[in-house]
Amino acid sequence: MEASARPEPRGGNWAAAVRWLPFWTAFAVALALRLAWLDLRPLHHDEGVNAWIASRPLEGFGIAYDPVNFHGPFLFFLVLPFLGVLGTSDLVLRLPAALVSAAMVPLLLPLRRRLGLAGITAAAWLLALSPSFVAYGRNLIHETFLAALTLALVAAAASWLEERREQRLILAAFCLGLLATVKETWVLTVTVLAIAAVLARLWARGRPDLRELWGAPRKGTAWRAAAAFGIPYVFLYTSFFTAPRGVIDSVRTFLFWADRGLGGAGHGKPWAYFPRLLLSFETVTVACAVAGGLLALRKRDAFGVFCALWAAGQLAAYSLLTYKTPWLALNMVLPAVLAAGLLFREAWRWRRPWRWALAVPFVLGLAWSGWRAVEVSFFRFEDSRLSLVYVPTSPEVRALVADVREAARRLPPEGSVRILVRYAWPLPWYLNGLPGLQYDNKIPPAPDGGVLVVDKELEGKLRPLLKQRYQRREYLLRPGKVVVVYVNKGVGS
Repeated sequence: MEASARPEPRGGNWAAAVRWLPFWTAFAVALALRLAWLDLRPLHHDEGVNAWIASRPLEGFGIAYDPVNFHGPFLFFLVLPFLGVLGTSDLVLRLPAALVSAAMVPLLLPLRRRLGLAGITAAAWLLALSPSFVAYGRNLIHETFLAALTLALVAAAASWLEERREQRLILAAFCLGLLATVKETWVLTVTVLAIAAVLARLWARGRPDLRELWGAPRKGTAWRAAAAFGIPYVFLYTSFFTAPRGVIDSVRTFLFWADRGLGGAGHGKPWAYFPRLLLSFETVTVACAVAGGLLALRKRDAFGVFCALWAAGQLAAYSLLTYKTPWLALNMVLPAVLAAGLLFREAWRWRRPWRWALAVPFVLGLAWSGWRAVEVSFFRFEDSRLSLVYVPTSPEVRALVADVREAARRLPPEGSVRILVRYAWPLPWYLNGLPGLQYDNKIPPAPDGGVLVVDKELEGKLRPLLKQRYQRREYLLRPGKVVVVYVNKGVGS
């Protein structure tokens, strides 16, 4: 047997296992933080909408892509099997996002050649303890899937450039096809990625030789890659050919969402919103990313420069848009984590005292970051003074739902439950299935019914129109939003 083929001694295997232990520990921590007490808080407004759409097939309806009001179909089709097998609950609804968010840690593995073991281990811990990724990895929203598929796309493309294996290119195309079905901002992500890749190659090599990047693929590879992109794109946007117009609508959507992005659509924030949020919650990642980016520029490291430009490009693009919500920060944190990984790849080559000088504040910073993640996800998830907490649903909603369902149980067959609330979600989801359920965002001419759930702002218009007697109770729906439940005194008599 040749020397190169001899098996490594057991001591070498043990040493390798010890070196990898911090990486896999980070994965375990990521899983624990995202899966623990997933149903601790009630669903957010957007989660309620997404839950309702995803569950429609279970009630005999279909899922048809709506380019005006909702994002892409990926989330709904991913969540549907979980609901079909495990039932509908807050925990099950959030489970896919939590698993995907945690899986981003092992998704770093294909980047080991770029960042080294030290780099991907540091990146793994930054991802695992990121307050943004932990908080929104426990939400049924689109952004986690957008970030995860972006990482998968970058990892597959990096593997293609290293190995020139056709399967890697096709995998990258497939990831891109899925990414395009998550949310319309995928175009912004891909544009920034492309610009960052070209500029990084210019800085590192002095020329963006795209022919060298493409290589010499075998005949038919381009067609297979196009098919890998097109199949998930067409299947999901057409709801598996039950709504053919979905492909056209997937293009039309940019007209609607571009207008909202520039206009704000009720979510307008100043340009400094994201820098302030990142410095408040992702301080460790930002500091390490800046240091890693500067190192990459000095060393003309193409991948490090690419990650730094990707992070800067996403920050600039989302800061220029008027429309801002805190979960959009995931698109900036992800490349910053990778840029930070370059710092630790280089630090691994430093002398031991210098390594310790970096490791000690990094570990302390991780502990602080982990505390912030726990604070915002488990203890202060309804405290809107924290910028990661955005119009949270009050825990009082659970008492409201229980009281309404108990009253509805005593209603006669012809009784009705009316929700008369502007921006009522997640109430329509939690009260779904009640007999005679009606929903309106204004007061009808004849509002009487068995149970009325009314926006307190509309109560002045409601009360003069009531002809029957009711018991009244107030609940907080979200900060600044109070709803009133009227239960007809004839219920159950």
